[in-house]
Amino acid sequence: AQDTAAALNQGASTIAQTRNTITDNIGAVSSNIGAVAGGVSAITSAITTGKAQAAGAVADAKQASATNYGAELNRTEIIQATDIYGGLAVPELDFNGMIPTDFLNPNIANTATEEQLTLGLENYAGATRAQKLYQAGFNYISEVGKTKQAMHKAQASVIKGATEAIKVQQEIVRFDRQNIELESDIVKREQSAEKFNQESIKLTGMQKETSQITRKIEVMELKRDAEIEAVEVQTQMIIQKYLEETMS
Repeated sequence: AQDTAAALNQGASTIAQTRNTITDNIGAVSSNIGAVAGGVSAITSAITTGKAQAAGAVADAKQASATNYGAELNRTEIIQATDIYGGLAVPELDFNGMIPTDFLNPNIANTATEEQLTLGLENYAGATRAQKLYQAGFNYISEVGKTKQAMHKAQASVIKGATEAIKVQQEIVRFDRQNIELESDIVKREQSAEKFNQESIKLTGMQKETSQITRKIEVMELKRDAEIEAVEVQTQMIIQKYLEETMS
């Protein structure tokens, strides 16, 4: 019975020590939650400051663009980043202070009450919900950007379609012009053919006239030859008659 009582007392002591250790750990977690909450506040402040700086940079860029600042092309100044956290303040914790050197008699500075734990968890839950809203908002803006890209692509496609339609109309006009020029060439060809026929008729008439003149000349030459022959015959007859009369 004494051994059993001693064992029970030892178990109760161990349970009490474990409860104290758990309480101390809860206090350390609450302290860490407070530190992280401070880090979140710093991050929120950094985001707000970054937004303000970005808005100021946009305003400066608009002003420079509107006034043609420096009469040079507007170029974004590239600044080499040296902050590995990108401007966010990430809190650092002293983990050595969270580990007790004496497990039986822990001495941890960062502790939190039940009320602090409840309020901290509520704040984290609200902040988490806010982050989800931020993410949903940025995702929505991303979808708006995709929709805008799709709209511009559709506009570009429609413009290309309209441009191709104009090109088709231009080709139709060129086709009609070629047909008109072809008809004009056909008319010119017919005119040339008529002129050729007219010249051919003139040539035929001239050839006939030449033939008639030739025949007329030939007839005149034959007539003249006949007259000459008749004169020669008469001359011979006169001479013959004269000789006969002379001899008789």
